[in-house]
Amino acid sequence: MSELHRKIGISRWDGTKFILDQDSIAIEALVTIRINGNVVANLLASPADLEDLAIGHCIAEAKTSEIGIDDFNISIDETGTHFLDISTSDDISSLKPDERIITSSCGACDRDGVDALMSNIPMVTSSAINFSAVAVNEAINEMKHRQIGFSITGGIHAAGLMDSDGNLVAVREDIGRHNAVDKLFGHAYRNGIDINQHALLLSGRCGWDIVAKSARMNCQLIASIGASSSLAIESARQSNITIFSFVRTDKGVLIGHSSRLK
Repeated sequence: MSELHRKIGISRWDGTKFILDQDSIAIEALVTIRINGNVVANLLASPADLEDLAIGHCIAEAKTSEIGIDDFNISIDETGTHFLDISTSDDISSLKPDERIITSSCGACDRDGVDALMSNIPMVTSSAINFSAVAVNEAINEMKHRQIGFSITGGIHAAGLMDSDGNLVAVREDIGRHNAVDKLFGHAYRNGIDINQHALLLSGRCGWDIVAKSARMNCQLIASIGASSSLAIESARQSNITIFSFVRTDKGVLIGHSSRLK
């Protein structure tokens, strides 16, 4: 797990005095994604599962969910910046060059206003499948046990995919909530997993950025341990996504189509 954390020297307070010790901290690195040599994103992220991150970020931010990867390469320069280079012959005009650094605390900046944000969210396809609320809670609890980076550092988020039978099929971790989701979507894309037939599980809150990514990936259900923001709720309703938040053994808040949960 060296890509998620490292040890540093610290002074630990024991209630009466400081003691010299070591602690494991979450690594946050600058990750630059380039397609055909052009920068499309600068992320602050955990440098693990980087191919999943690059592919997932691109397909979840593009207007198309298909990008053919001709070649993929990872390099690190002398400053520690990770460069993720994708070569493709596909049309990627929907991925505009972006020189901003997208931090671990936010997935998107509202530079164009709420109307512009909401206008770019597609409609999700409904299917006949549904999910068990009990299974969602059990899968989230299982995800907690698989959050190795969080258990060591206390500073890393997770995202998981659960199928309609209640199986937790994948978990990805990152210092950024949205990066963990990108990694999960990238993993699904690379392994032929149909997001529409799975629920997205979040270890924290659900914000607008995650709903927008989920809509572009045709995800019907998002379940989160934490709360949902007002824009997340508004965009979920607009895009036909169901949100199940504050998930606990005996409670939860359902927003959207109740037929997707039983």
